[in-house]
Amino acid sequence: MSKREQRVTRALKWHYLDNDDVEAIQRRFEETGHGSFAKSTIRKYLNEEPSDEVIRMIEEEHANARLQIAEREERMWQRAREAEDEATEDVPIKRVVPQTKYCSGDQGVFRMPAWEFVDPGDDDWPEWAEEGDVIIRFIAAERTVEPGDEYPLQAFDGSPKFTTEFVGLKRDEPDFDGERAARMEQSQHLQAKGNALGVYKDRVELSGSDGKPIEVTVSRERYEPDE
Repeated sequence: MSKREQRVTRALKWHYLDNDDVEAIQRRFEETGHGSFAKSTIRKYLNEEPSDEVIRMIEEEHANARLQIAEREERMWQRAREAEDEATEDVPIKRVVPQTKYCSGDQGVFRMPAWEFVDPGDDDWPEWAEEGDVIIRFIAAERTVEPGDEYPLQAFDGSPKFTTEFVGLKRDEPDFDGERAARMEQSQHLQAKGNALGVYKDRVELSGSDGKPIEVTVSRERYEPDE
């Protein structure tokens, strides 16, 4: 291969694989020490028919794009199936409530500190508590407890005792609308990339610097991603 053919091949590689324009190619020739060439000369290079080596590299780029698209589509499909499987799982709902006891006849009537409910945001709302928990506090006033009454238990320090109770099940459903929109956005991005590279075409359509098409037919298997 002559030096001119080498320069033409190099210019075509930079143009078709790196999307470099005439000015960028001119700079790369100078920066890599291959010489300084007029823009008109570089335009002539770009209007020549690409060599088999350039065509092969373009084909490899398209093959990589097709593989990337196929792998991405497969991952999105798998995530969708996994999300649907997870949606069938029931998650137990629990909440924290005061630990209580019923006054028995043996206990008889007795008096104890009165209590009241604590609202979220109150100074006495515990840091560990979550919305839905039932929190109480004892106050200075007293209350009479009679047999059959339910009353909250106190810890050694006088604070209420708490326990966790099961209150039901909920279906853990992912955000299908949001995931569907994200998958569509990803798919559109890959489709646009494939279109830009000509992945979905049966021929590589190259054009020179003057916009005129360079007829280079390349047989390929058409790839159509799943909807």
